[in-house]
Amino acid sequence: MQQLYVEKRKEITPQELLDLASVAKSLPGTMIGNVAMLYGYRVGGLAGGFAAVCGMILPPFAVIVVISFFYAAFRANPWVNAAMVGMQAAVVPIIFSAAINLVKGSMPYPPCVLLMILAAAAYLFTDINPIILVILGVVLGLVIGSYYERRGSHDPS
Repeated sequence: MQQLYVEKRKEITPQELLDLASVAKSLPGTMIGNVAMLYGYRVGGLAGGFAAVCGMILPPFAVIVVISFFYAAFRANPWVNAAMVGMQAAVVPIIFSAAINLVKGSMPYPPCVLLMILAAAAYLFTDINPIILVILGVVLGLVIGSYYERRGSHDPS
């Protein structure tokens, strides 16, 4: 989505994509389905949202249904097995690239990076409840944002 709708077509800004992803994460269901619904709704109203969700769900669903009928034959084929292993290796850099782009858009000020590192360390190496980390992140994010706003630094760099 980042490459197609933000960089190539320039239909939405990186901040709008980040906002869509943030809202989509808070809704029940799959995040990508929620993003599709929100984007489709933004572009074409309720019909656009429905069409976007159907476009995201139906093609993979059809492929999965066909593959499930022939699963044993597919799985036993060494070429298919090798292709599956290769696809697994390709998924990691794709997800890593998307995460880097999200970090760039969600951390406009240098203290935000430090806040992220401290929160990750606290989560990984202490028994602090993640809800407390989220609440602290919100409070400190508001403090950092208002500090830069008062300072008149609208340009995050």
